[in-house]
Amino acid sequence: MTTGSQGYADLAKDSYADRAPTPVGGEPVPIGQHRYKILDHADNPRTGYQGTIYQRVDTGEIIVAHRGTEFDREALKDGLLADGGMVFNRSNLQVPDAIELTRKALHLANSQASDFNGHPPPVTVTGHSLGGTLAQVTAHHFDLKGETFNAYGAHSLGLRIPEGGNAVTNHVMAGDMVSAGSGHYGQVKVYAEPQEITGLATKGFDNTTHWSDRLRGYSPVNFATGTTPHNTLGAAISLADSHKMHHFVNTNSAGKPDHSVLNDSAAIERAQTNATAIDEYRGNVRSTRGSLTAVSRNPVETVIDSVNFIRGPLPPGEPARLEELENKRHSSAPARAGAGTLSPTSHSLLEASERHVRQVAEQHGLPWNTGLDNTAHAIAASARGQGMSDINLFRVADGQIRYGQLDGAMLKDGVLNARHAANQPMADSLERLGQLDQQQQQDQLATRHVSQSEVQQTHAHEPLMARTV
Repeated sequence: MTTGSQGYADLAKDSYADRAPTPVGGEPVPIGQHRYKILDHADNPRTGYQGTIYQRVDTGEIIVAHRGTEFDREALKDGLLADGGMVFNRSNLQVPDAIELTRKALHLANSQASDFNGHPPPVTVTGHSLGGTLAQVTAHHFDLKGETFNAYGAHSLGLRIPEGGNAVTNHVMAGDMVSAGSGHYGQVKVYAEPQEITGLATKGFDNTTHWSDRLRGYSPVNFATGTTPHNTLGAAISLADSHKMHHFVNTNSAGKPDHSVLNDSAAIERAQTNATAIDEYRGNVRSTRGSLTAVSRNPVETVIDSVNFIRGPLPPGEPARLEELENKRHSSAPARAGAGTLSPTSHSLLEASERHVRQVAEQHGLPWNTGLDNTAHAIAASARGQGMSDINLFRVADGQIRYGQLDGAMLKDGVLNARHAANQPMADSLERLGQLDQQQQQDQLATRHVSQSEVQQTHAHEPLMARTV
C-alpha cells in the first residue's frame, strides 16, 4: 500500500460526505494530500449503510471507504440496529452491503487491468467506527489490506474472522470504548492524548499497579464515590470524545486546523508509557461486552458459537472462495435437482416460502442474498416433508423460523433453526423436493394398484346371481 495512514484517515473521514461519482472528464476531488476520482457511492437507507469507492489519480489505487456511525443522521439504524447488534447479537445488517460494494471495487479494478500493464490496480479498505468494522470484515472476506480508525473489532461477530495478523492496521485512541469492545482482525496501534491519561487516572486506573494489587492505596473518598477499584463506565463516558474521527486528521471537531495523532510521536510514546492503565481499562471494556453478549444469546446460538470455536477461524479470502463455489452450485442446481419437473405442490411451497422470507428481509432492510435464498428453499423442502401444500403461517423469532399450514381445523407446523437454514445449500433442498415428489408419485401408484386389486377381488368373490342381476 502506497497510501499512508494519513491518507486512509482522510478518506475514512470523507466517507461521511455524500459523494457523487466523478463524471467522465470531470475534475478529481482533493482529499488530504491527494486527488481522487469517485468511482461509486452506495447508500442503503434500509440498513443505514453508506460507502464510497475512491481511486487515487497518481497511483491508480482503489480504496473502499465504509462509512461509520452517524448519530445525527441514522441514529436508530446505525446506533441501535448495527452497533447494538454487534454487541448483543454479534450480527451486522450492513455486512452484505459492504461486501457487495467491495466486490464491485474488485470488478472495477479487474476492468482496468489493461490500463496498468495487464495488472489490476490494488484494492484496499478503510473506515472509522462501524465503518472500520466493515473494513475488517471485507478485508478478511476478500483477503485485502487496509487501515481502520477506532473500529469495533470484527473478531466477535460470529463470522469466523481470526484475531490478529498483519493484513489490517487498526489505529485506536486509548480512551475509546468502541475499539476496546472486541478483538481486531489485524494489528492494533494505540495513541493517547494527555486528557485521556488524566481521565483514566481520575476514574481509578493506576498506571503502576493493577486494581486488585494490595499495594494500591485508596482514601475514604475513593470508597465513598465508587471509584474503587475502578469505574470503567465512568471512564468511558468521560472519554466519549476519544471515539471521534478528528483525532486522526489535521482538523479538529470544529473544522479548524489541528494535528493528527498519526504524525505525533508523543501520542504513541504516551500510550506506551501508560500501557498498564490503558490495557486495564480496555480489558475491562472487552470483558463487559463479552458478558453482555453471553447473556443475550439463546441456547441454540450458544451451541453454534461453540461449534464455530471448535471449527476455528477461516483463512483470509476463504469466505469469497466458498461464496463463489456456492454460486456455481446454485447455477447448476435446477438441472441437477430437476427443478423444472417439480410437482405443482413443490412449486407452490417454494413460492410461498420465498414470499414470506422476502417480506421479513424487506422489513429489516436486508438485501436478497445466498443465505436468504437457501433459507426459502430449506423451508419449502421441510414443509413438503411434513405433508404441507401451502405455508400460510410464518414467524421468525429468537433465531427460529416457525412455519405452518392452517386448513380449517387442521394445523400442520414446523420449525427450523435460521442459521442452519441459511447454510443449507439450495441444491440440496431442490434435490429433497424432487425426492419427495417422486415418493408421492410412487405412493399414489401403489394406492391406485391396491384399490384396483381390491375391486377385482370383490368381483371374483361375488355370487353369480349378484353379477347377473
